[in-house]
Amino acid sequence: MASYYRRKNGTYCIRVSNGKPGGKQVLVSTTYKPPKGLSASAAEKGAKEFADLFEAAVHNGLYTPGRKEKIEKINPFGVTLSDFVKKHYYKRIELRLSPNTVRFYTSVIEQFILPSFGQIRLADISSAHLQSLIDYLAANGSRADEENSEPLSAATVKRYATVFSSVMTEAHKMGYVEKDVLHKQYIEYPKIQRKSIQAYDDDEARIFFEGLANESPQIRALLLTSLLLGLRRGEVVALRWSDISFKNMSLTVNGSAFKEKGKKQSIKAPKSHNSVRTIFFSQTYMDNLLEWQNVQQQEKKHAGSAWHEQDYVFTNETGGMISVYSLTRICSRVEEKYGLRHLKLHGLRHTCGSLMIKNGVDIETVKSVFGHENIRTTQQYLTAYDSAKRNAAELLTNAIIK
Repeated sequence: MASYYRRKNGTYCIRVSNGKPGGKQVLVSTTYKPPKGLSASAAEKGAKEFADLFEAAVHNGLYTPGRKEKIEKINPFGVTLSDFVKKHYYKRIELRLSPNTVRFYTSVIEQFILPSFGQIRLADISSAHLQSLIDYLAANGSRADEENSEPLSAATVKRYATVFSSVMTEAHKMGYVEKDVLHKQYIEYPKIQRKSIQAYDDDEARIFFEGLANESPQIRALLLTSLLLGLRRGEVVALRWSDISFKNMSLTVNGSAFKEKGKKQSIKAPKSHNSVRTIFFSQTYMDNLLEWQNVQQQEKKHAGSAWHEQDYVFTNETGGMISVYSLTRICSRVEEKYGLRHLKLHGLRHTCGSLMIKNGVDIETVKSVFGHENIRTTQQYLTAYDSAKRNAAELLTNAIIK
């Protein structure tokens, strides 16, 4: 069994027995240097994992005694990309990424990365491998989470390539490679054609809003939460009455509902740090929400012991949270009913942002209300406003020359 101890300079001495030729035990040693910034416990854990790999390498003849290279310089143990992903990477991303994101990363890795590069040593991975993956995906790829789908867009190709880069970044953090070889390298990506966001114009938004008067109080309040406040689908579903202050006319976004395939729907932390936010609402929105609250109380009495109070704003017949997928179906039904374009629920969020910009709300405020991490995400709503300004310019010109 491998042994190790920490030196005063912060490195670890790793020792492994390499048998007893002639009856005398032969010890083989090497040095593990933890990456900078690790806590003491993380460094200790890294040393233990390293020691296990070193022992396996020695016993399998993959290590040559007397070789001078350090582990962080090359990978003398022959640890392949597949070995690292399955033994370490999956465990690490499960600690910090949402289940849906972990499932997406796993799909990309299993479908595209490991079949081509899984048996290559980590130390031998280079930007050329990433480029070959990108070229293949651009020419032949299909979505990792769907069967028989259309070819990948340029934006999706870049997103898949990011997964490969993420694996090598983790390998660098854990000391398996000296450099993060795929970080900030010159890589040629397919040109991304920026699509304008899909949002309702003023007239369409008015038709949608007026049509909601014919819907049930819950559906009306639910869809207005996206149209007037810009909440994401999962954020709408996760809302609780304790998140709402009628006195201050505000609500706080604290979580987001998600549904992982084969598992029950649950609540996760918001998409990013900025997604935790307080949003103020209008008297119109409050009136609709209060109306739904009164109806919900009546439904609760009618359900009796079948009702399980969980404080959710939008509920099924027993008080539980509604399905995230039901929102999409409800929105689609309303759009079809009133002859509107099919934008899905997220289109209501886009409509909210576009109308805020058009009506003079500054972009930093919109960014804060929408919980965007990056201002560039918010700037997409400026594009929708630009099209309206271009149309106005055409109308003005036509009016003058007629």
